[in-house]
Amino acid sequence: MPTVMEQKSEQDTQSGVMGVLATIMQSGCTNICAYNVAINADGSATASTIASTHSLLTEQKFPAGTIDTLTLQDLLTQIGDVSRIPTGTCPKPASFATTTRIVYAGKTSGDLQCIQQTESGDQALLHESEQLARLVLTILVQLKLDDRRLTPNQ
Repeated sequence: MPTVMEQKSEQDTQSGVMGVLATIMQSGCTNICAYNVAINADGSATASTIASTHSLLTEQKFPAGTIDTLTLQDLLTQIGDVSRIPTGTCPKPASFATTTRIVYAGKTSGDLQCIQQTESGDQALLHESEQLARLVLTILVQLKLDDRRLTPNQ
């Protein structure tokens, strides 16, 4: 069952709230807060850091042109239904494991950190999915969101 934040991300992305193209969702873990990044069609973005109680801790806005939405839109259009992205399980440390998903056109992907070849062997989808996962990682690094560590007062 989707969390409240997942439902809101899907609704915002599906309805195009403020021109939202897609939403990246990064789960939290022992030392890192969860966050969502709503990416707008103009390349602007809003990153929302979320506490374990699903309440908003901080919100940071990035100006238009910050994100390469041309490449993002192209990959998302090629993939179409992001829930088709071939994901599975992959080894992760128990305390520090996160998941990275993307919401586009009302659909949510599996964990972009665990893209795997499937039995169907759709090489084009696999290649596009891997490219999308690399772009999502690039976006998160560019926005420096992985630097949001939990501090003792949070």
